[in-house]
Amino acid sequence: MLPPYRMYPGQPKTLFTKSSDHHQISVTDDGEVRHLKFGDSLQSGMYVVDPVRSDFRYTEYFHLAWVFKRDIRSVLFLGLGGGSTPKKFYADYPTIAMDIVEIDPTVVEVAERYFHFERGPRLNVIVDDARAYLEKTDKKYDLIVHDAYFSEAVPFHLTTREFFHLAVRRMAPEGVFAFNLISDVVGPESSLFRAVYKSWQEHFTAIHVFPVEGKRNIVMIGCRTGEAVPKDEVVKRAVKLRDEWGNVPLLETHAKHMRAAKVRTDDVPYLTDEVSGSDGDPGYMSVR
Repeated sequence: MLPPYRMYPGQPKTLFTKSSDHHQISVTDDGEVRHLKFGDSLQSGMYVVDPVRSDFRYTEYFHLAWVFKRDIRSVLFLGLGGGSTPKKFYADYPTIAMDIVEIDPTVVEVAERYFHFERGPRLNVIVDDARAYLEKTDKKYDLIVHDAYFSEAVPFHLTTREFFHLAVRRMAPEGVFAFNLISDVVGPESSLFRAVYKSWQEHFTAIHVFPVEGKRNIVMIGCRTGEAVPKDEVVKRAVKLRDEWGNVPLLETHAKHMRAAKVRTDDVPYLTDEVSGSDGDPGYMSVR
């Protein structure tokens, strides 16, 4: 039996559709979950009766950043989507201030109209290209969360060696960088992950890799200082955070998905701005 709040059993109802300068945007709602799509690709999901809760499990892995830095106070999000992670962070961590950079003003309007996203003193939105913002700002962040996508492709200029060099300059000295990357960790479709990892080795003293169970999402967490934390210690810290805060019940489970195996990078090239033809060219890097 369907729960009473499922108003549209069967096919989801389309609440909104529009072609912006960057995306073919649509919002669908089946009475239980509301989804944001770019083209045919799902970008964000929200439970209608609990707007802070997302049905995209990978977003919970971003909370593992606190395993590596307990005193996070400032966060920069690259990409907004439906605002799932910023909304959750806002509810869970009352001491942090967040900036969100989103290139598409229509996405911001949709997040506010359909996904209960609200700007405020601790939640600031900048409509700009993420890389352009990083070039202009002089702010430093304890945590940068990279979750910017165009349909099923990551903007190429946000994956290059030069981009990560720039991003690190906008991090606090003991800052943490979290990246949702759609790729495989091994095999013929792992080249993108391994190329990003190769660039990260130049900038981070420790890289932690969390493949999301049952998905092609990989949440990578890079630390500017310190050594890599062993998996058993990561799990132990996640258990402590879960017990203290209770905001992510499955945080221990997510920590257990950490992949500690060595990553081969000698057979993949650096991704550089030169490949796209010009510095900062916002082309798109296929995840296939």
